[in-house]
Amino acid sequence: MAQRFGSLRVYFPNLVFKIIPDARLSKNQAAFRVPLNVNKLDIKDYLTHIYNVNVTDVRTAVFQGKQTVNRYTGQKERTSRTKKAIVTTKEEFEYPQEANVDQDFGGMEVQYEQMRRANKLKGWRIRPSQEMAGLRRKLQAKHEQDKK
Repeated sequence: MAQRFGSLRVYFPNLVFKIIPDARLSKNQAAFRVPLNVNKLDIKDYLTHIYNVNVTDVRTAVFQGKQTVNRYTGQKERTSRTKKAIVTTKEEFEYPQEANVDQDFGGMEVQYEQMRRANKLKGWRIRPSQEMAGLRRKLQAKHEQDKK
């Protein structure tokens, strides 16, 4: 029989746990920003069953939103609350490497899209860069050779 920790059944999780690097934590601890509706048992259940991490302890804290003043109405408002979970594991916790945008997500297309958005905000129409134009020509030439 499988272990049951929390009340939340996780089939295809739609929870987002954001890792927060913190130098003050020990090597077998990690901090996460988690949704407000998730409890300690659900956090342990999620990390154990989805990522195969041996969790020994979970501590959570809910932080108030920051107070701001609406510049249009002058009323005081608060940003949304956040929940932080500090998880203690049996082994040392290793932070995952940052994603390499150029290799993992098609860097040239991402750069082109960022340039297009930046220029759109300025009110100017972007022209395709020389790199993108050259890449398109190469792809079209290769496509024509494949047809022959």
